[in-house]
Amino acid sequence: MRFNHLRVITVLLVLAGCLPFNAFAQNGDSKPLSDLPRQFAATAVGQGGVTAGKSFGANVYITGWTTNQQVKDYISTLKEKGPDGLVRAMEKTDDVGRLSPTGFVGSGFRFARYRPTANGGLHIVMVTNRPMSFGEVYRGNRSTDYQFGIVVLNVDKDGKGTGTLAPVCKIKFNKKNELEIENFGQKPFRLVNVYLQK
Repeated sequence: MRFNHLRVITVLLVLAGCLPFNAFAQNGDSKPLSDLPRQFAATAVGQGGVTAGKSFGANVYITGWTTNQQVKDYISTLKEKGPDGLVRAMEKTDDVGRLSPTGFVGSGFRFARYRPTANGGLHIVMVTNRPMSFGEVYRGNRSTDYQFGIVVLNVDKDGKGTGTLAPVCKIKFNKKNELEIENFGQKPFRLVNVYLQK
């Protein structure tokens, strides 16, 4: 099942210059939303399958923005070496943020980009090479082909908004040289009650 809602990553990846580091969207603490570090709180709500109707709290930490050059390098790696190559490239970089469900350490992110929105807010996309358990790899589950996790946040000038969490995704270029984001199994989680903590 292709996760069309996340095709916005195509724009963020291909248009490497879309991240203006001098974004001036202001929020309640009088700092640009793009200033780091930043921490957002949210509630994740399941939309289908075994997670339908279930929810949990989560925090999204952003400590760095992926540079234009890094984006270009990631694109080249994905085109030339495929998803496995992109995973290896991400493993060589430092975390630029973290998604932590309430009560858990969570997982670090290796990619974080933003673009200003018309309402003075930000559209933020974060991607990581997701951790896999030994059992998952040993059994060779089909899920091992879905090596990435993706979080999208859409927040207004005060840092409030919504988002999406797709914890198990595949990222690849198709035969038309278009970037595809495919979600594994169930629908992604909706992120509601997103707000800026600090």
